[in-house]
Amino acid sequence: MSTPVVTNKWAGIFDCGTCRRKRLMGDEFSKKALERHRRDGAALKCKTCVADAEQAERTKAAAKRASSNTGVNMSETNETRACTGTCGKTLPQSSYNRNQWSKGDGKSRCRECVERAVQAESANQKNSNDDKIMAARKKVEDIKKTGNTVKLVAAESELAALEAEKVTGLKPVKLSAGRGRYRGKGR
Repeated sequence: MSTPVVTNKWAGIFDCGTCRRKRLMGDEFSKKALERHRRDGAALKCKTCVADAEQAERTKAAAKRASSNTGVNMSETNETRACTGTCGKTLPQSSYNRNQWSKGDGKSRCRECVERAVQAESANQKNSNDDKIMAARKKVEDIKKTGNTVKLVAAESELAALEAEKVTGLKPVKLSAGRGRYRGKGR
C-alpha cells in the first residue's frame, strides 16, 4: 500500500501574509519564498507586496537623498560617470546608488536605468510563462487536427505540467525509465 497523498504540498492554496489575499496560485510568489514556506512553514509574501515594498524603499531613499543633498560637500557632486544602461548619459554621483557607483566606470548604471531593467525583467518573466502555456495549447490544437493520439497525449501532458506549475509553483519531475527488475545482471 502506498503512502497517502498530502494535498497541501501540491495544491495552490497559498495566502499572502501581507495583503491577506487568499487562495493564490504558486506563480504569485517567488520560487525562493515557496521553498522557504514548504521547508519552514514561513509566512508568504506575494510578488505584488514585494514590489510595493521595494518601491516604497526606493521612494524613501530618494526623499532621504533629496533632503541630504543640501549638506553634501562639492567634491562628491563634481564627480561624474557615463551610464552603461539604456540612457548612456554622463551623470553625477548622486544619480547612482551606492552599489552601482562602486562597480566603477564602464559597469555602473544610473537609478533610472536600473528601475527600467527591473520592471522589464518582471514583465518578461510573466509574459514568458503565459507564452509557454499559449504555445502548448496551440500545439495541442494542431495535433488534434492530425489525429495522432500518441503525440496528442504527450502535448496534453506538457500543457498540464505547465498549468500545474503555474498553480502550484512546482516544476514537474520527469521520471526516468529507472533501474527496473531486469537490468542485465551479467547474463
